Amino acid sequence: MEELVVTPNRAVARRLGVPYRPLRRLAEEVLVQSGLDAASPYRARRLLVRAVEEVLRPKDPKGMAAALEGGVRTLLRAGRSLEDLKGLPPRLARLVEVARRYRELLRKENFVDPAEVFAEAGKSAQGKRRLNVRGQPYLGEGELAFLKAAASPGSRVELLLPEGPWGRANEGAKKALEEVGVRVEPLVLSPLGEAFLQSKGVPGGFTVEALRFPSMEEEVRYALAHLKALLQEGTPAKELALVVRDDRRYGPLVAAVGFEYGLPVRLLYRIPLGETRLGSLVALLAEVLKGFPYEATLRLLFHPFVPEEWRGIDLDHARRLRPQGEAWRKVGLPSALWELGQVADGKDLVARLRNLLRSIRDRVRSWPRERMALEALLAGLRELEEEDREGVLLGLPELLFHFTVPAQPGYGGLELHTPLARYGGEYRHLVVLGMAEGLTPPPLSEDPMLGFLEAKALREKGIPVEEPLEGAAREALIFAALLGSVAEGGSLHLTYPETVGKDPVPPSPFLERLGLHPNPPAPKARRVGSLVEARRLGHWEGDPLKAQLDRALKLEGAKYCPEEQSPGPPALAVGGKPWPPERLSVSALEDLVTCPFRFYAKHRLRLRGDGEAGDGERADEGQFLHEVLAKAVRRALEAGKREASAVKDHVAQHLDEVVREVEEAWREEPQRSYLVRQRAWEHRKGKLVFLLKRALENGLFLEGTRVEEVEKVLEGSLEELGPIKVVGWVDRVDRNGHSPIVWDYKLGSQPPRAKHPKTGNLTLHFQLPLYRRLMGQDGDVYYYLLAKAERQGARIESSQLCEALEAAGKRLKDDLYPPDPDDKGEACRGCAARHVCRWER
Repeated sequence: MEELVVTPNRAVARRLGVPYRPLRRLAEEVLVQSGLDAASPYRARRLLVRAVEEVLRPKDPKGMAAALEGGVRTLLRAGRSLEDLKGLPPRLARLVEVARRYRELLRKENFVDPAEVFAEAGKSAQGKRRLNVRGQPYLGEGELAFLKAAASPGSRVELLLPEGPWGRANEGAKKALEEVGVRVEPLVLSPLGEAFLQSKGVPGGFTVEALRFPSMEEEVRYALAHLKALLQEGTPAKELALVVRDDRRYGPLVAAVGFEYGLPVRLLYRIPLGETRLGSLVALLAEVLKGFPYEATLRLLFHPFVPEEWRGIDLDHARRLRPQGEAWRKVGLPSALWELGQVADGKDLVARLRNLLRSIRDRVRSWPRERMALEALLAGLRELEEEDREGVLLGLPELLFHFTVPAQPGYGGLELHTPLARYGGEYRHLVVLGMAEGLTPPPLSEDPMLGFLEAKALREKGIPVEEPLEGAAREALIFAALLGSVAEGGSLHLTYPETVGKDPVPPSPFLERLGLHPNPPAPKARRVGSLVEARRLGHWEGDPLKAQLDRALKLEGAKYCPEEQSPGPPALAVGGKPWPPERLSVSALEDLVTCPFRFYAKHRLRLRGDGEAGDGERADEGQFLHEVLAKAVRRALEAGKREASAVKDHVAQHLDEVVREVEEAWREEPQRSYLVRQRAWEHRKGKLVFLLKRALENGLFLEGTRVEEVEKVLEGSLEELGPIKVVGWVDRVDRNGHSPIVWDYKLGSQPPRAKHPKTGNLTLHFQLPLYRRLMGQDGDVYYYLLAKAERQGARIESSQLCEALEAAGKRLKDDLYPPDPDDKGEACRGCAARHVCRWER
């Protein structure tokens, strides 16, 4: 009988020079021969949800199924009948009933759960084969059961057999296999792996160092720079290994640093299809086909994977109209997409989706992950062929969650692996990241549905449930096998981050077994992995851009040293010419007083955001309220109403009418129509009208006063600013006898403040005092805060106002606008220029 070599991972197969054939693949082949197959993750979850619905009838079947999944699979993994499990605690009895029904649903469709592949394959094995299982550090209950059923007498199993508690489970597996005629041979490790198991410290013949770093990023940078140097020295990539137990935590950081270093990195842990670009396309399709909502449809039409001909819509018209449903056809929605949305038959819809996805193969050909995602999705669509249209649209997002692809596949480069994928190989240089407690080994936790009492009850019934000691032993044996893969004379680097996120962590207990105490790397041992990093550290020697960097640094310093250059730094004084504005608004002056750079960016460079920045933003709501109030009060004045009480009554009577008129006017203006065309506009409009009506009843008009003007324009010169004129717009001017009352409406709950010239904080009342000065008359000045329905007076600090204006005039004369906000940086919170500002606290 021909002997079949079985290996647990590719590293062992590569070392032995044999084809990679894991034990699980052999078990799946046996299942297929018996007419069964392992259910896909999507089908397994769907059937589990159905079983939960039938047995427990919960309000949230999907959530309950997710909670029970671990416990159900523990029961199925044992491979025994669940019918004779009687006399269990109520919660456990319900779990057993769900598992029983779930198994029945699987068998009706000739499937098994992925957790019971080994157990069912052992029952289905028609004949025994001569097996040679190599490099196995640990055997689980399912693997052991399958080997006992499928391995013929004379088969061999190479198993790690240490003395003490860690080897107890493997000793039991050895005894069980020998009872059926399978010979168990001890797995021989290198001295380094043996030293870890026996806790004897580092043996001779190896270079071993444990290094600590202040953060995970510093740790990853050191490790990748070290490996890059080895590759540049000519070390073959197959003799290097980069390992971390929690590859999902480290993967994105390793990929980012590898990209910076020019070091190709492959991340082979699995991520859901929904995290790929193709997954985002399918998720948008599933949402769009439910009724063509505006945002999702627009994003779909400009997704990088859709056909070019789908992008022929009138984008400006679409943004003004904000179409939904059939209204999309008025702006040029592709007929193919519209027809796809009208397909009523589920099977036909799946076929059309498959054709659409096949048409983008050329677009994803150069992206390994997207290419694999496309093939996985095409295979997964078979699961939806029996669904109706609604079932297909609901099932697509679930497919994206349950089907997975490698995070960053490709060809060549450095691979990031877990110990499970790398033990048993043979490496000259091994780097293990994350040697911190809670990372290596990972913390052990019990299933929430199988606590101590439930696990004990199952063990008494003959259902094996892994104990904490068994889980700890498995992790230790696998790590020992990993260390045992370092060749004689090789090097081992164990790196430890002192903080994970923001939390300090202690070193891994695995380091203690080798007698290692992590130290920081020697300064001379630090390698620089990229020009970007060298520049960050100030190492410019030999840099091809050194001359340009020196010049840029000099110019950057000149921005903050105006005495070295006149009239101002080149970056701020455009063309080196002064800027004499003829007029400045009060709001522009307030920006200049608060932060010169904010004034420069907003009023001189005129930086603006995205065209849809006004799409329902707070500034649009405030402008809408101002326009409604101005029009309503002006209409009252035109009707001959002057007394504040009469104006208030007139405004209240015609408020709804004015709101409708302003709303219609906004709909006709492309630049202002975003707010009133939103889905939530009716709700937001109701809120704004409520604020206006509440303000009318709470002091927006003072008894005994007369309304004189609406939106009065003030213009004048100030001696502090020289020839520059100042322009302001007052929302309303009333009269109390001969004294004017100036009103300024604010949507928020706090009045605006400018930077105080004495304290450096945002405490100076600037806008209303300046209005009063431009009017040339004393009188009351009020902000009306609509959010709080109250009026608030402005404190008049004439000397501080003059001092702030003098500083503004000097800024304008010198034409210098460095970042200089208030001391606490409060003005930066709402500043549109904060992303290009270089102010440092």
